[in-house]
Amino acid sequence: MIKRENITGIVLAGGRGSRLGQEKGLCLFREKPLVHYALNILKPLCDTLLISANRHMDEYQQYGFPVIRDEIQDIGPLGGILSCLKQSHTQHNLILSCDTPFVTAGIFSRLIDNIKNFQVVVPAHETFLLEPLSAYYATNVIGAIEHQIKTGDYKIMHLLKHVRFTSVAFDENLSFYSERTFLNINTPEALKSAKLLL
Repeated sequence: MIKRENITGIVLAGGRGSRLGQEKGLCLFREKPLVHYALNILKPLCDTLLISANRHMDEYQQYGFPVIRDEIQDIGPLGGILSCLKQSHTQHNLILSCDTPFVTAGIFSRLIDNIKNFQVVVPAHETFLLEPLSAYYATNVIGAIEHQIKTGDYKIMHLLKHVRFTSVAFDENLSFYSERTFLNINTPEALKSAKLLL
């Protein structure tokens, strides 16, 4: 098991939230902002935490962690991942989008156990549906990300073709996994549905 002090946690809160109609990371769920849940999921595993955000910087800074603005604006989560990896002082990084409050630390523990010599380790569920925004990234993928951005390709799934990548299967045989684990809260309807699940 990699020691906690050798892992950086990166919370992606930099999305526009256009479908949700408000700043995603600050959207209230069970009376707390979504970013709160993401930070708490990563805290047990990471000695250092970074928040990727491009708006409402003062509100995110209140959590006491560095808030990193995208070096390259408006290219989606790949921009946030790149900027935060550049600020990371560890080789090992856990990345979590703020809109998945049902992800658990157990998900990331299982990913860490499967790092081996891979640069990116991604959960897979429901017949190989990948979750690259709840995943492990080694800092040495920075070059591959920069090269991909230069070509005008901002899709994270395409990055997986150019790095040492593996997926780890998750299903309901695992105590910390359920069908709601990777539920994305990115629309008002999804937010309403998530509240009904509680």
